[in-house]
Amino acid sequence: MAGILVVSDQMSTATDMQVTSEELNPCTVLLTVHCSPEQVRAGFTKAYRRASKRVRIPGFRPGAAPKALVQQYANPEYVRKLAQDAIVREAYDDAMKQEGLKAHGPPRIEVTKLEEDASECEFSAKVPLEPKVELGDQESLEVKRPAVEVTDEEVDEQIDDMRRRRATRQPIESRGAQEGDFAVVVIQPEGEEEEEASKTFMTVVGETFPQLDQQLMGMGLEDTKRADLTFPSDFQEADWAGKPFPCRIRITSLSAPVLPDLTDDFAQRFSAASVDELRAKVREQVQAAKERMVEDYVNEQLIQKLIQSSIVHMPDTMWERVADQRIGEIAEEAGRKGLTPKDVAESNNMTVEQLQERVCEEARQEVRRALLITEVFKQEGMKVTKEDVAEQIAGIAAESGLAPQDVARALRRGGNQNEINYRVMSKKVLGLLRERAQMLEETGQTL
Repeated sequence: MAGILVVSDQMSTATDMQVTSEELNPCTVLLTVHCSPEQVRAGFTKAYRRASKRVRIPGFRPGAAPKALVQQYANPEYVRKLAQDAIVREAYDDAMKQEGLKAHGPPRIEVTKLEEDASECEFSAKVPLEPKVELGDQESLEVKRPAVEVTDEEVDEQIDDMRRRRATRQPIESRGAQEGDFAVVVIQPEGEEEEEASKTFMTVVGETFPQLDQQLMGMGLEDTKRADLTFPSDFQEADWAGKPFPCRIRITSLSAPVLPDLTDDFAQRFSAASVDELRAKVREQVQAAKERMVEDYVNEQLIQKLIQSSIVHMPDTMWERVADQRIGEIAEEAGRKGLTPKDVAESNNMTVEQLQERVCEEARQEVRRALLITEVFKQEGMKVTKEDVAEQIAGIAAESGLAPQDVARALRRGGNQNEINYRVMSKKVLGLLRERAQMLEETGQTL
């Protein structure tokens, strides 16, 4: 391929830089760049000049020491990093001009060779181009909407849950532990005599993990039992998570929940004058929750139908950034629990590779949805107003129990304003799609 000559006041380049270009998809181009020796030497010269300003060299003021002394005093890895950044930045810009490309966001760079003595540098750049979205027909979308029905049993279940949250505890002395009892359990690895080797846990019998629940059933106050336990990979005690060992189990406290009677006095604790009024309020709340679930169900159908009828080309780097962030979050969360990504994958019956591929596919779907919503929003001439943003912030504040101004301040500090704008866009676009769609009642299907 023909070379180029670019003269820069920051770095001189030569005519034998070589660039090959490969289209990975309509929105992603892979550039492979072989830098010229002059580019590499100029990059290291620049790196040593910058490094000389950061290191103290006896007898010289910052930036005035000769290269030989800088090589002696400066951290080689630091100099290499400076040189790599300078070489790649200049060569990438030159390659983009040579190929006539305009990037839509930062590239994904991989340096495959950098040798100062041989004056060689090679790297690849995955270049994102502008996404291409061809919207499908939005006027003939058909979605199914299940009927919403609230049963007396569902109301009773919610009220029983409210009673359980207000339950008191009654000590148990005359029987063994049963499912739902509160127990304080001491577990000590067998053979460990030190007091600090044992751990004390507040538990609900039947809600720990199967092996331990099985052992606790029927145990009385101060009973001790030996058992072989294999602790779950997500067990709260990180040092024991995922490990098997023989233990001694002892219950030091045992009590049963006592639910308050369902009376008008109980109802008044929840701002209802009577039991009947409480039931009516709970029914309204369950109805509203189901309506939200139906709305989410309908919205998901709308998006999936639009995806199926549309053509979306996106640069790989868009979804790769999302996937990288998610994989990093998974690893960080696992680390806080004393686990590895492999442990997380195995707990989901996956290999690490399968977990990563699932995350990548979810990232692709998320970016595809965002591009479609953005395109509809743009084509329809919609706008995000201050009132829209204020409404979204008020909703977040209500959910989190914070003041709207505190939420707004936190969003500004975290740089999450774009997320709020996207929520507004999604709400408006989905509202428009619902208006245009044909709603089909799902016969025999209730929520």
